[in-house]
Amino acid sequence: MINIPTTDQSDVALYRKAASVFTFLVVLPCLLSLINITFAQSWKLHFFPAAIILASVFYGAKGGIVAGISGSLYSALFLGNPYIIVGNAIFGLLIALFYKKNINLVLCVLLAYFCELPWLIFTDYYFVHLSSDFIAKVVIVLLLANILWAALISINIKHIRKLF
Repeated sequence: MINIPTTDQSDVALYRKAASVFTFLVVLPCLLSLINITFAQSWKLHFFPAAIILASVFYGAKGGIVAGISGSLYSALFLGNPYIIVGNAIFGLLIALFYKKNINLVLCVLLAYFCELPWLIFTDYYFVHLSSDFIAKVVIVLLLANILWAALISINIKHIRKLF
């Protein structure tokens, strides 16, 4: 008699869960990093912070780090700035840590951003050699994007939780 391995329902459910987590933590941030909306004076609204914030809220520090890394890969390669990866990993980690202590998501995102900001400024100025004017614009655009996504996610958190 041949022993054929079978997969029970719990294994299938586990594989589906793993696939959905992988999609959420890796694929979604990568896809969102490709989307930017240009507005006033050629500034770009970034979408990938939404994925980092969601991953940090639903999957904790590890999820925030993974989403921060995967959401930054395209930008880091395209711009030749690998420091973006570390900065967004820090951002995801800190959102999760602050959110664990305080339920106000907008405040947590702002705290995480302000803690990550010295890394962004230091690396962009000293290692990537960007001008201080350009860095100032990036800081403002990222601040606005982070506030926007944190507010939208915070308003809809109950509905989003139902999906997970």
